[in-house]
Amino acid sequence: MGPGPVGGDQADRPPGLPHRAGGGALEVIAVVVAVGSFAALFLLWRFYYFFRDPERRPPPGDDVLAPADGYVVYVHTVRAGEVPVAIKGRRSIPLEELTALPGIGGEGTLIGIFMTPASVHVNRAPIGGVVRRRVHRAANRNRSMARVLTNLLVGRRPYAEDCRYLVENERNTIVIEGDRLTVAVTQIADAWVSNIVCRVAEGDTIERGARYGMIRFGSQADLFIPAGVPIQVLCREGERVGAGESILARIGGNG
Repeated sequence: MGPGPVGGDQADRPPGLPHRAGGGALEVIAVVVAVGSFAALFLLWRFYYFFRDPERRPPPGDDVLAPADGYVVYVHTVRAGEVPVAIKGRRSIPLEELTALPGIGGEGTLIGIFMTPASVHVNRAPIGGVVRRRVHRAANRNRSMARVLTNLLVGRRPYAEDCRYLVENERNTIVIEGDRLTVAVTQIADAWVSNIVCRVAEGDTIERGARYGMIRFGSQADLFIPAGVPIQVLCREGERVGAGESILARIGGNG
């Protein structure tokens, strides 16, 4: 009599293919290890890397410094209190709407800095002086800033075109009056932000380059320099800058 039928999975396996004992278990282990590694990296970013706060040494002088780490997404000339940003079918938005500062207007320069997930999210004073105003505006829902991040990654300009977070998201603005210049800094929250931290109050004195706040888990910081004092803007769109170190504008330049 010839050999009987082969039982088990050997009957269905093509000739020449070895039997892999425990192959399914190994695949499960590989998936678990991969997921665990991703989770560990996320937790490392979430609770350590994101909250890093390296020391910064402001350059000497009174040049205007970046209030945030990140990339410059626009440098706009403000005229008659209007910012030339196209949002929701409008060709410009009021500076008062962007900063949440009642009565602000006139002429000046607005610089927007987008903070990526890899940026240090501690905010620093662009000039030294006295905090004259502090205004916070809540939001019903913060919109995602994914569009501006995508535009930066692919090099699509203008980076912030039709980004509705510029007028709809939560924000906090402080006005710093220095010896030669007064500026306004606006912290704008992203969709994933747990809260905006601002550790200065009206009447406080702050040093140039000093820490004053933080936007947790994302966002943008805008710097408005009113006209009246000649300045020379030294940054450009797409440039990477560092809070408290990078010079955005020089007072007394040929602006």
